[in-house]
Amino acid sequence: MASSKPVSIPEWMTSSFFIDAIAKAFNTAASEFSIEHLDVRPATEAGDNFVSIMYRVKLTVLLNAEQDPKIVSLIVKALPQLGLSEEMITSMNVFPKEMAVYTEILPAFEALYSERGVNVAFGPRCLKHCTEPTDIIVMEDLKDRDFQMAERQKGLDLEHCHTLLRRLAQFHAASAVYYERNGPYDAKFKEGMYAEKNRAMFEQFQAQHDRFMYDVMCKWPNNGKLYAELMKGWGMDMFDAMLRITKPDPAKFNVLNHGDMWCNNMMFQYDDSSKIKEITLVDFQMCMWGSPVIDLHYFIFSSVRANLKLRELDHLICYYYEQLTENLTLLQYGGARPSLQDLHSDFTERQLYGLSTAFSVFPICVMEKTENASIDLMLDQGDAGTAFKQKMYNGPAYVEQMAPILEYFYNSGAFDINQLGSQRPAEIECDHALHLPLWLDRRFFDDVVAAKLGPCPTGERRHIRNVRVELATSKGDNYASMLYRAKVDVLTQGTGVVESFSTIVKAPPKGVLAEHTAYLAFSTREIQMYRELLPAFERLYHDKGETVRFSPRCLKVCEAIPADVMVLEDLAHSGNYRMADRRAGLDQHHTELVLEQLAKLHASSAVFVEQGNALSGDFSGPKVTESLKTMGKELFQPMLDSLVEFMASWNFLTPDHYTDLKAAAKDAFEQLATIITPREDRFNVLNHGDLWVNNVMFSYASGATGAPTATGVTLLDFQMCCWASPMVDLHSFLFSSVRADLKLTHLNYFLRYYQEKLADSLVLLGYRKRIPTLQQLLVDFNDLLMCGLVSALLALPFALVPNVDDASLDAVVEGSTEAGQRFQKQMFDNEELKTQLKVLLPYFRNRGVPRKGNL
Repeated sequence: MASSKPVSIPEWMTSSFFIDAIAKAFNTAASEFSIEHLDVRPATEAGDNFVSIMYRVKLTVLLNAEQDPKIVSLIVKALPQLGLSEEMITSMNVFPKEMAVYTEILPAFEALYSERGVNVAFGPRCLKHCTEPTDIIVMEDLKDRDFQMAERQKGLDLEHCHTLLRRLAQFHAASAVYYERNGPYDAKFKEGMYAEKNRAMFEQFQAQHDRFMYDVMCKWPNNGKLYAELMKGWGMDMFDAMLRITKPDPAKFNVLNHGDMWCNNMMFQYDDSSKIKEITLVDFQMCMWGSPVIDLHYFIFSSVRANLKLRELDHLICYYYEQLTENLTLLQYGGARPSLQDLHSDFTERQLYGLSTAFSVFPICVMEKTENASIDLMLDQGDAGTAFKQKMYNGPAYVEQMAPILEYFYNSGAFDINQLGSQRPAEIECDHALHLPLWLDRRFFDDVVAAKLGPCPTGERRHIRNVRVELATSKGDNYASMLYRAKVDVLTQGTGVVESFSTIVKAPPKGVLAEHTAYLAFSTREIQMYRELLPAFERLYHDKGETVRFSPRCLKVCEAIPADVMVLEDLAHSGNYRMADRRAGLDQHHTELVLEQLAKLHASSAVFVEQGNALSGDFSGPKVTESLKTMGKELFQPMLDSLVEFMASWNFLTPDHYTDLKAAAKDAFEQLATIITPREDRFNVLNHGDLWVNNVMFSYASGATGAPTATGVTLLDFQMCCWASPMVDLHSFLFSSVRADLKLTHLNYFLRYYQEKLADSLVLLGYRKRIPTLQQLLVDFNDLLMCGLVSALLALPFALVPNVDDASLDAVVEGSTEAGQRFQKQMFDNEELKTQLKVLLPYFRNRGVPRKGNL
């Protein structure tokens, strides 16, 4: 690199900044020397360092005791500022990690070997570190001791590989002994790049990067298109898989991984005959506790010479293992050790890390030197970023070397990233930005076709000719699951007839809600509803000569394998069914249709239980109440708290009313848990549990005037069903989904309408207990009015919020993010919401909700 290359010198990089570093270097007081001159140059060439800015600083130092000045060379690492990468680097704790490694961990590791009479230096000496004016580390310049990097484009030969693996094994062994003696490392070492907190950041770049890689790989020779098709739908599934892979297994042997073990993070010292004398490691910014194969994958698939990478793979693992075992013994490690066989198995189980390295670090290793190479450019989604990535991923050396690497991983099963048992292209048409779950391939629909179209005629065969998948809902219309619309074209061979139909594939949620699926039991309840309860309820009416359909037809149910999934008929496909406008609310006719269907559902559930049929513990009892409390605390309390903050500026709330609402919000979910606990002396039903305008669809037919008229209603989303007072559904529906001018003016009418339809259905089905009276239901409605207030505060904002890109449950819960703050403002600083609550909140208050002084 030419020494004349210009460099922008930060304002803080003055002679005075280096006084304490020089004092430490010479082990003397600051008064014993002066700094005469400062010279700053770039420390690395473009493409050699991506996570920090590195300077080589030469200082002319005059010691008081000497006449001749000394030249001191230092390496200064600083956090990049104001680039795309800053958020990523900060979130990964790279500088706090490296500071801790240089100042605490490496000295401790080296002391372990010193105790055994072995001199080991793992990295350069750290002379200064600080966090102001930015994160800065000042180290000795290893070039002064003739250390140099290997040539990254060639890759490391066997001698260099052995040297690195010896030092890496020493590092890993010391880290295990340190853990054994001192306990777990600081929390910042528990995770690396792949951490849940980084999900949104990865998702921001994933869609465009996936499309870019697909286009690039399709042009590669040697099965490039096959691998592109295999990876086409990975999306954030890859991120989830890497989360699993990097998580340490406490039952296995773990170490502190270097985390960024590629050829540019090691430096070698040679003798006069060019033989390696010594090695030192640098850049400890990505250290993380986990399986040692994380470092092995990263090193082997980034930095080993092309003709050795696969041919010597087993040998390299074996060599590392021998060195690891030798050093564990030297340091008197007392914990369980892996066998060589264990290490190979772990290497196979976590091989996706190697494949990921082949697509992330390896192209950087072999690409030609580029003046503007930087992590910002890699993350940039504009023309400059695309041009840089084109150069990275289309370099002849990279493309040529990737052919055997991809074949190796394909033959090792690495492309089955979700462990579904197959590596095959999805053969699904969809928009590039839509990341489908990997199990959603063409074969998934084989039994769906049979369920939809019936048995295939004798002597004929059906062939799925095409499947086109898209999102089934708009932003802001669905929060608790992923809904895909799959349009399927089926050819009957022999006749040549093509039949087309559309389905809704309901898959587990992604993002923050996915973390809560275990205790919420959404899919568990809904599967029971579709498989057992809804058909049983419909049969009760069928036996009385009446046809009732509560839900779309279910064509397929999967439990756990490949995931909790349901495939439902697509009611919107025929054009006769559609959703209402949630923001406008339902008029009287539409409201009556919903209440009549709801009354039928409630009545059939009451009769079903009265006949001696038992509901599982997923619908009633401690499991349901505890689930609600946890869901409220983890998911919806932050939203309620944010709404209360917005309410402070609403001029129609008196200070005492606001104080009461703020206090009520603190224990709202404790009160709801009481409400959904059924009382034996009251009338109870199986509630839908999440009844709002977007969980119903209306069927239409031409009326007398020719205009379409709503004629029926179908319920959707039976994920939150619970056995409790029917007021749970009535409060939720009436205060979230009815048109604003009808909510209170027609409230008693709607309750009467519901009670009449409920009584009719109970009589029809032969209910043998007392029919609940309207007066009894009105008392229950009033007693449980807190449920209505919570619905007005939580469900109504969802119903009235505009369709915006930020709409997601993640944005609601994680209000600290930029997207979360935007979406919460759109939800809570909503003029229509304020207009409706200006009327509703006094209604609740005049009926004693929330209670004053006893909240």
